[in-house]
Amino acid sequence: MHDDHFLTVEPASSWAVGQNFNEWKPGLENDRTSPEPISFFYPGILSGVFSVMHAAGLHDPSDQMWVMRLLHALYSLITIWLAVKIVRLIADERSAIQVGWLLALIGILPNFAVRNLVEIVCQPFLLGGFYLLIRSGAMQPFSFGKWKFQDQADRREMPWHWLLIAAFIMGLSVGVRYQTVLIVALAGGVIALQGQWLKMMAFGVVAFGAFFLTQIDDVLFWGGQSFQHLLGYFEYNKTHAGAYPGAPLAYLSFIGYFILPPVSLFLLWGFIRSWKKYTLLFLPAAGFLLFHILYPNRQERFILPALPLFVMLGVIGWNEWVSTSIFWKSKPLLHRSLWRVFWVMNTIVLVVMCTTYAKRSRVEAMHYLYMQGDCQNFIQEFTHKEGGALLPRHYAGMWVKYYPLNSESDLVHIIDVLPRNEAAHANRLEKQPIPNYILFLDDTRIEDRVARMQEFFPGLEYRTTIDPSWFDIMLNKMNPLNSVERVHIYQIHATPK
Repeated sequence: MHDDHFLTVEPASSWAVGQNFNEWKPGLENDRTSPEPISFFYPGILSGVFSVMHAAGLHDPSDQMWVMRLLHALYSLITIWLAVKIVRLIADERSAIQVGWLLALIGILPNFAVRNLVEIVCQPFLLGGFYLLIRSGAMQPFSFGKWKFQDQADRREMPWHWLLIAAFIMGLSVGVRYQTVLIVALAGGVIALQGQWLKMMAFGVVAFGAFFLTQIDDVLFWGGQSFQHLLGYFEYNKTHAGAYPGAPLAYLSFIGYFILPPVSLFLLWGFIRSWKKYTLLFLPAAGFLLFHILYPNRQERFILPALPLFVMLGVIGWNEWVSTSIFWKSKPLLHRSLWRVFWVMNTIVLVVMCTTYAKRSRVEAMHYLYMQGDCQNFIQEFTHKEGGALLPRHYAGMWVKYYPLNSESDLVHIIDVLPRNEAAHANRLEKQPIPNYILFLDDTRIEDRVARMQEFFPGLEYRTTIDPSWFDIMLNKMNPLNSVERVHIYQIHATPK
């Protein structure tokens, strides 16, 4: 799950210092003709945060990320606060408190909440919109055939200003994460089912307008053409959706390891039972989950935007079920014991996830180069045929293209392009300077690989070795597809032969 860095932090950090990560911005010494298929809204905000830190004299990349993690931790509290307020509006205080504790302490959530994941960042926008819709009376009862929906709802008229503010906030969520358009559209659909067509259209227009504002960089960067990144996103998924296969059962993560059993099963049953009574919340969440189950590109984190809605409706629905169930009324001790089992297991996961340092060797290797203060560029030498691990250049504070190397042909190419006469290659060297460090990834035949490089780079000096974290090693043993690297760093003291 590297997107929290390479789709958010890396471009944002480079823009803050006037660089252009992977040439994502057109016109900055490149001839790019097609946009990157992601929204620049959230990375643009992060770039502003990095700019403020630089202006304040905070330049160390590791310290910057500590501040970034703290800001996201505080930001994540908004999700918990809004979820509690929503449950208080539609249910009871006991359920609201349970929802608050679950969203704060579910084992994986504190770890995810401090990351730069758009699937988490969009949550406060969605919940803020739903809170305003409910406060404005958007949970109006309606009928569909023989079924009656939201029969517990407040029947007051929906004030226009709350509706429009909710639409604007929810439109911003789509700018953060494109797929949340399903949640926003289905919320508008519920308003239409209530027979309030004019308000549904107003909701849609304002939400679309807010989304357009988040994509204003399309107009600025691509000659006044709108929604270029969105169109690029559609084009990318037309050809790449099948490149990330996953079974529909992957989304049992909601009731598997995102939320541990047996409480996860309680919440699943409560969520299903809420479909008629809390349709304004249920239909958007269920539709969003169903789409991702059917869509070929199945990655567990994609469903995180709906996680708060799942927990809220699951808790409410389960508590209502327990209050009327003869079985559970007669076995209160069993019910309490099952919750205690969940909290014991969840606490173990919580402690592990809150103290892990994933991808440690990659991060520390880059920061080591930053701390040396003399790194011009580096060679990444690796043995994996499928390619070397992406290295987070933010931690090195260096945005030039480095030299990947895993074959003799790569080595010949590097030796050929490295100039003996720097003046003759001034233009190329601006983007890819001569390397003065080599990073050897993993221990496979390390002595032979170092010896081979010493034939071409005399004066190669060993500097340090960065070990992976215990968590990285454990994940690799559980599944070798989770790569793990020990990084050996050498310094080059002479030009190649």
